[in-house]
Amino acid sequence: MSTLAKRILGTAAVVSLGLGLAACSGSSSSTEKKDMKAGDFEVSYQNPDKAIKGGTLNYGFITETPFIGQWIRSLSTAAIDSEIQAPARSALFATDNSFAIVNGKDKGGMADIEFDNDKKTALITLHDGVKWSDGKDVTARDLYFPYEIIANDKAGSSRWTESLANIVGLEDYHNNKTDKISGLTFPDGEDGKKLLIQFKEVKPGFTQSGNGYYLEQYVPYHYLKDVPFDKLQSDEKTTTKPLVVGPFKPKKIVPGESISYEVNEYYYGEKPKLDSVVVKTINPSKVVSSLKNAEFDIVRGTTPDLYPEVEKLKDKGYAITGQDELAVSVMYYNVGYYDAQKSLNISDRETPVQDVKVRQALSYALDEDSIAKEIYHNLKYRANGTIPPVFSDYVNKDNKGFPYEPEKSEKLFEEAGYTYKKDAKGKDGKTNEVNEKGYLVDKNGKTLSLVFLARSGQSYSETVAMDYINHWKAVGVDVSLFKNKLTDFNTWADLVKSSGKTEDNQAWDISIGGWSLSSEPSQQDLFSAKAPFNLGHFTSPELTSLLDDIDSQKSLDKEYRAKAFQKYQAYIQDTAFVTPLDFSIDWTPVNKRVVGWTQAYDATDLWAKLGVSNDKPDQGK
Repeated sequence: MSTLAKRILGTAAVVSLGLGLAACSGSSSSTEKKDMKAGDFEVSYQNPDKAIKGGTLNYGFITETPFIGQWIRSLSTAAIDSEIQAPARSALFATDNSFAIVNGKDKGGMADIEFDNDKKTALITLHDGVKWSDGKDVTARDLYFPYEIIANDKAGSSRWTESLANIVGLEDYHNNKTDKISGLTFPDGEDGKKLLIQFKEVKPGFTQSGNGYYLEQYVPYHYLKDVPFDKLQSDEKTTTKPLVVGPFKPKKIVPGESISYEVNEYYYGEKPKLDSVVVKTINPSKVVSSLKNAEFDIVRGTTPDLYPEVEKLKDKGYAITGQDELAVSVMYYNVGYYDAQKSLNISDRETPVQDVKVRQALSYALDEDSIAKEIYHNLKYRANGTIPPVFSDYVNKDNKGFPYEPEKSEKLFEEAGYTYKKDAKGKDGKTNEVNEKGYLVDKNGKTLSLVFLARSGQSYSETVAMDYINHWKAVGVDVSLFKNKLTDFNTWADLVKSSGKTEDNQAWDISIGGWSLSSEPSQQDLFSAKAPFNLGHFTSPELTSLLDDIDSQKSLDKEYRAKAFQKYQAYIQDTAFVTPLDFSIDWTPVNKRVVGWTQAYDATDLWAKLGVSNDKPDQGK
């Protein structure tokens, strides 16, 4: 799996803003396990044939929009960047299959990390021989540079989080009070291999990769030091002519469309088996035909609507692997806005969804179980919280989530002060044709009308959006689409992460999004008062307290932390500040000539180990 940033999920679709919240790669042990499964899927494809020497692997990523192609992870806002750049990337740290960081050069990571809880420090030490693709050593200054980029407002990064403020001096730098980060120092100099991090507090998640309290990033300072911060996002050195550390390096980049890779001769790890990799984007409408023509060896970014047709190709040269995703899809209720200057969410919007009973009623009105079965082909399943089952100790098993209970929904609306009126009209001037009782109205006779910001992207996007709207109308709520249409991903992303009050970001009430979650399951960076990606902008003293407790000194005790997580999940059930919708399985078609493919979470050096057993793709029977 690719490190850190991965995906934010739009309406009923696996797409992303790439937010620094995904599982990291680690040790290679699980690539040798042949019995790992996710649902009905094998996690790895076991090719009985050996890899030939060299060859080209064709890798496709499904998207309806061109990729942006930003190589600095702290500036990237799309998971597609992480996916298409995977052949050229390496994990800073290796992990075991529980996502705990493991040290040792033989484990596959670029560096080790040592913690001193008494001194509240972490010492990162780069391994010998780790170089950029221009032959220059990766240095401590390259580990420091990403902190500057994230915390400097001129760079335009959207990755600043409250968790990073736990590093001494970083918040002062972020607030332009100093030009140096006092809590990041170089024990053997800027050109050395060590970066010492001084924290304000020791956190329970420090030993887990993807914890958010320190970065697992590296940026070539020697290559970019003369580029002004406000030019980094657009400079060719970060878009079309990057330096990389992974087993392959870009040979040719066609912006928005494809990247051709060749072997990186300075790669610190095992020499790649392949001669080259070609990564291309695929429009969703062309995926099946492309696979039938064996144009791709591996295809990522799959969605449930594609599965019935792709499954038919199992006897025509393809296998399908799968993995339980560290991800959850949720419904957001827009109760405010994000103030970028204060780094704070403000929950002051006048909207019916400020009422907890309205949020709960909207949740119980949806039939997510039927959608999972009939539209998602059981590749998704209804969530009972925001913590995936893989974190079994932290899941509140008493939570039922929000199953389809329309009668309960209607009762909650009535408790919230709404009554049914047969001749009430919606925004379109029409009466409710779905519910014979009419629309719900408040005490002043005003129809309960809400705006749904739903995303386009997949063949089923409109079907799912209309299913939600019709279910809400069935319990008396007048729901219309934002600007009367589905919203494309780029527009949606810009809108939900915009700062301040604008006409558009104050014009929607409900949206659906979700996250690939960190291998350290704290959700401080998702839902805290200071989180830029708290897309609904809900805040409360209780929520702040619960999130803080999960990351408190008391939670250094694992049993205490497990109970803290369970209390937090119970609060979600009680308040529905977001509605958990579904968990999912990430599935991948793989041509049967591929050797070494796995979706195991602890697979490292994957791209160096991948090979092909024939010069041409397997086209089956």
